[in-house]
Amino acid sequence: CGGGKRIPLPRPASAFPGLLAAGLMMFGLTGCTVFGVKNPPTLGSTTSAEQYERITWANARSQKWDLIEPVLAPNVVYAAQGKLLSRDQVVPYLKSENIRDFVISGLIVKPNGPDMTVTYGLQLSSSDGKTRSLVAVSVWQQLHAGWVLIAHSETPQQN
Repeated sequence: CGGGKRIPLPRPASAFPGLLAAGLMMFGLTGCTVFGVKNPPTLGSTTSAEQYERITWANARSQKWDLIEPVLAPNVVYAAQGKLLSRDQVVPYLKSENIRDFVISGLIVKPNGPDMTVTYGLQLSSSDGKTRSLVAVSVWQQLHAGWVLIAHSETPQQN
């Protein structure tokens, strides 16, 4: 038994890199279903006065008037273009604006008891190509069913 040449036996390949690659691939394929799709907030899903403000303007842009009326308090005070509007006049005013797009900037939310005061810059673009820059202040009151707009004011922005 001696003197012969020793032939090395092949070492078994490690399964770890293959299993790791397969695991990462499976995680990548299922990642979309594990974490789910993040839907944009709606009036029914949010508890934020800021989101209520953004969603209300988005509804005006999309002409979803039936979604705007329920967030207006019965005694809402709405000041726009030098006029004080009652609840029944708000949606017709928004319709007359023909909002094509809006931009909200510098938004600040300040709590005030059960209310939230929201101030921001607002740029409204109408379907006729005109753009207005405004400073807006809204006061939202939280009720058990969500938030209602109790006051809103739009003032032309000074340059």
